[in-house]
Amino acid sequence: MHGTLRQNAKPKRKRNLSAVTSGRRLFAERISTTDSPRGRRFSDLVLRYVEDCGGDEKISEATRNLIRRIALLQCVLEDCEAAYVKTGETTLDERLEYQRLSNTQSRLMRKIGLLDAKPDRDDDEDDLDPLTYAQNGGSRRSRRERLDGD
Repeated sequence: MHGTLRQNAKPKRKRNLSAVTSGRRLFAERISTTDSPRGRRFSDLVLRYVEDCGGDEKISEATRNLIRRIALLQCVLEDCEAAYVKTGETTLDERLEYQRLSNTQSRLMRKIGLLDAKPDRDDDEDDLDPLTYAQNGGSRRSRRERLDGD
């Protein structure tokens, strides 16, 4: 059997994966994320979001990309919040930017499953549709319960 390949042999990779693809680094350029508080916060958020999505081995490259964007938005939003707490003042443009960033972050988080579309609620009142609630006079009791009780 000269000149034939063994059928059970794994094909070898032609080249090694990049440090970003393999998860050894967050960026292609050698940037140390541990040199600043924001860099550490960004790295921490990426790690936590990856864990929340099922771990490094279970997420796709597209999800990993969205996680980095979500972490960036989180850091920027936290900086906006810190600036507001320091001064207590914001401009209309700052509030609009904050709103856009937070909406974008929420949309991306929902897209990869970090936010539930419907939060768990224990309150029975939330199960009523608005029409039923209004027909009950703002009460959680049904019409039949009110008639029987009166």
